[in-house]
Amino acid sequence: MNPRPQAPAVHDEGPAETPTAVDAVSSTPSDLVTKPQPSVAAVPEQVPTAATVPPSDPSPAHQVVTAPDGVIAGVANLLGTPGAPAPVEPPSVWTVLAWVQRQVAEMVAAPTASRQIAASKSTTATTIATVITINVKDYGAVGDGITDDSAAIKAAVAALTSGERLYLPLGDYRFAQQHPVGEAAIVLAGLSNVTVEFEPGARLLMDNLDSNGYGTSHGIRVQGAASHVAILNPTIEWVTRPSARSFGDGISVLGWPSDSPPPAGWVGSAGTVDFVSIINGRTVNAPQAGAVIMGASDVTVTNFTAIGTLADGLHFNADRRVTVDGLVAVNTGDDGLAFVTYYDPSQLWTYGPTDGPFNQAGVGAWNNGGSVASHIFVTGGRANGVRVQGGYDITISDITVTDKDFGIQLNSAKATGPGDWTSLASRDVHVSDVTIDGAQTAIVLATNNIDGTEDPMWWDFAGSSISDVTITGAKNWSLAVETPATITSKFAGITLRHIRAESMAADGPFGGGNGGILLASLHDSVIDDVQLVSDHSGDINLLGAGQLRSALSAEDLPSSNLDVNDLVLRGPGRILIQDIAGVHFGNVASYGADSSAVILYRVKGASFDHIGAYMPGRGSGEGYGVRLLQVFDIDIQDIEVTIDDHIGTTWRAIELGGGTPTGDIAGRGVRIANVTYVSERDATGSDIVWQGGPYGPVDWFIQATWRHGGEATPQWRSALYGDTSPV
Repeated sequence: MNPRPQAPAVHDEGPAETPTAVDAVSSTPSDLVTKPQPSVAAVPEQVPTAATVPPSDPSPAHQVVTAPDGVIAGVANLLGTPGAPAPVEPPSVWTVLAWVQRQVAEMVAAPTASRQIAASKSTTATTIATVITINVKDYGAVGDGITDDSAAIKAAVAALTSGERLYLPLGDYRFAQQHPVGEAAIVLAGLSNVTVEFEPGARLLMDNLDSNGYGTSHGIRVQGAASHVAILNPTIEWVTRPSARSFGDGISVLGWPSDSPPPAGWVGSAGTVDFVSIINGRTVNAPQAGAVIMGASDVTVTNFTAIGTLADGLHFNADRRVTVDGLVAVNTGDDGLAFVTYYDPSQLWTYGPTDGPFNQAGVGAWNNGGSVASHIFVTGGRANGVRVQGGYDITISDITVTDKDFGIQLNSAKATGPGDWTSLASRDVHVSDVTIDGAQTAIVLATNNIDGTEDPMWWDFAGSSISDVTITGAKNWSLAVETPATITSKFAGITLRHIRAESMAADGPFGGGNGGILLASLHDSVIDDVQLVSDHSGDINLLGAGQLRSALSAEDLPSSNLDVNDLVLRGPGRILIQDIAGVHFGNVASYGADSSAVILYRVKGASFDHIGAYMPGRGSGEGYGVRLLQVFDIDIQDIEVTIDDHIGTTWRAIELGGGTPTGDIAGRGVRIANVTYVSERDATGSDIVWQGGPYGPVDWFIQATWRHGGEATPQWRSALYGDTSPV
């Protein structure tokens, strides 16, 4: 495979595209050496019956220990024992398995030995396969950070075969060879049951940028067919930060994203890669990503750190059953964590038959299916803290994102030009326990270049959810559903639950979203307990589509089929529900609006359990509690309006109007069972108004009770308004 030093690597997603908000802001022969013969033979030992607790910092001294109960079969399989069953332990056990493998593999030291062998036997007479260790220093590596250890490292890797262990003892191993064979300093091609282990503190120093400052290789490359590959404590640092995003990941894994063998014409990996573990990894200044895993199964990444990478921190493309437990991504040039799979109806590779990224013809197991990620910390840099695109059955939790363009993004897309990607809508993606601070937009749900007239596979994110989120300091939107500005746009199948956003004026300057919330184009979705706290005019907007459908009568609007409860704004902005039909609302509440608290404009087929407008009209101009403008077939069980004695130029507790000669009338079929209005004004009227004349409402009633505390003798009054009566 030829390196591509002056262009983004094939998994480059390109610069993050800023979503468009509605109406506002509307990714050798020369190296081969003959293996020296072992000079020390292993003597099998009996494994003690008592399990030994792994030390916090195991050293390479030769030891033989007993694996913890329940993982002997997994250890045997990891080390390549014939006939051993595949491990069934949970991913957390892999760390223990890796430790046990190191203990079993430690050697009897000999000054002249270039290969060391250790073996052990369990008390049940089960023989664990011999493990051979290849020590890079035995092949001439110096590890002083100055000497070019490229040839020694390549020689040691060339000596490595399946079932063996490559070991880098403490030291700084400078790799200066540009465009090395296999496109990496360490290449594991077609090897299984192998371990690459860095002694804690050992570093692979990549010093092989070209004259333009572009990357020329990966640090470590795993290529299929391969199984049971463990990479322990890898620290891979580029000595000089690349001048631009270019070729080279800290760790690159290339498999094949199918249970069927690769077709004729594919010349990349020879087959699948499975059971890969990367433990305590660290990548600094990679020209591309910290680690990229493409087309692999049963991958475990534990405690991975990516600093200053020019692309993603940790990227998964077309994998299956991934577990991430612990990621720190600092100042990455693209996403901190990405689960991304692209779409093509017939071809699995995106650019050419030599490398990833990969496509899938639908959404299924190879769309990173069955994956779990937790303990994610992302700060600084560009693009997203976490992105899921074209994913299936992915759960991500315990996430902290600070100072990124976007905190969390869940999107589908159609490519329209270079650098764009095509992906279907994800299914069954769950993101929870999230803290986001200082993003441009904290949560982005997007259908890029998808107008909603296509097959639902492009816009239906069925079974997906984002929950338990705290957002502070968003510069544009705190939460935005961004779709193209069309009257047909759709984003379906999402549940948004327990999301609390805080936007303060001191967080500015702001973009068009002003730190507010934009929920546009949602269908077949649930919004439950979504709240915004703001000290400036940040709004909550619930819109039926990405473009106002003014060509349609409000009575002809299609149903969105939404369930909304506890939609709450605390601050001077407004809650605007516009151009939408087919919604059941539980509680909607506004506290401290400057002007209007809650506005329903061009709304059809909606029901409300409760609307609360508490202390609206705080400004010096017009003030309204609840405005109902061009509304049809509306049932409201209860409206509660509370104010003190402050009013601006005008004040209305409830308004039913908005009818025009060229558009819709004010309303039809409006049923408000109870209005409770309390003020501290010196007044007697209900402050409820409605439009008269030919464009006023028909078939409507409002039943109201009110009390003004500023009267000399405050008293409750009541009235029934309208042209019909409650049944």
